[in-house]
Amino acid sequence: MLKDIELLDGGSILKGLRFPHNINKVTQIVITAGRFSCLVDFHIWSLKAPAVALFLPGQVVESIEFDDDFAGFGMVMNPEFTDSLNLPVSLQERLFIKDTQFYTVSGEVIDVLTSLYKQVSSLMNQHDNPYRDEIIRHLFSAYYYGLGYYMHGLQSQPSAMTPQQEKCEKFMSLVVENFKTQRDIGFYADKLCMTGKYLSTLLKQETGMTALDWIERHVVLYAKSCLSSTSMTIQEISDELNFPSQSVFGKYFKRVEGLSPKAYRHSLSKE
Repeated sequence: MLKDIELLDGGSILKGLRFPHNINKVTQIVITAGRFSCLVDFHIWSLKAPAVALFLPGQVVESIEFDDDFAGFGMVMNPEFTDSLNLPVSLQERLFIKDTQFYTVSGEVIDVLTSLYKQVSSLMNQHDNPYRDEIIRHLFSAYYYGLGYYMHGLQSQPSAMTPQQEKCEKFMSLVVENFKTQRDIGFYADKLCMTGKYLSTLLKQETGMTALDWIERHVVLYAKSCLSSTSMTIQEISDELNFPSQSVFGKYFKRVEGLSPKAYRHSLSKE
């Protein structure tokens, strides 16, 4: 089980990360002091302590910034570990399937998280404890039930978005779910029951970018994260994004980014 969980203190949260970064594990950052901001899947989030940020596998983090007075810790878990908790489907949807969760919490919630972090940290060093793994599993299970209850209260609050903003939000969610296989504006317009022209006009008015701009940016951002934070070959990335050939993928990437996938990866080695 120890290989399924990694604990991070404030100084090691950013250590070794190259952006954009492709999230492949359930990652939670707890902010106990200062401010935390990040750009994830084209959404900018800024939180002031006490707060919690939950990143999910498949998401792409473009940047993370901390104030000088930031304090906090993190917990990173393999999806296999969270699956082993056997949480109800409704709770898993709230915690691990919906969009990234960023929220301000009470001091009481921070105290619970801090206690969990300390208990798990202590247990991980108890190599002679035959019940260590089960205790850790039950601690996380109890914690996630509590977090799910807390999040249910937040999600029951009325939305402050305008109808136009809600449509843009639905488009963004559709892109996150389908960008690997769907790069045509018509697909998203049909899902939202509107024309492609209206969709692009709406997005341009609300975000300053057209529908095609957002789709291309997401595809290339994911490709960049694979080039920077994985050992995938360019052909494998092309296949992952369902391009008909590596050549077509390379031309697409260069048109949007200004340089080829190979040149982009080479530029990272010079940093």
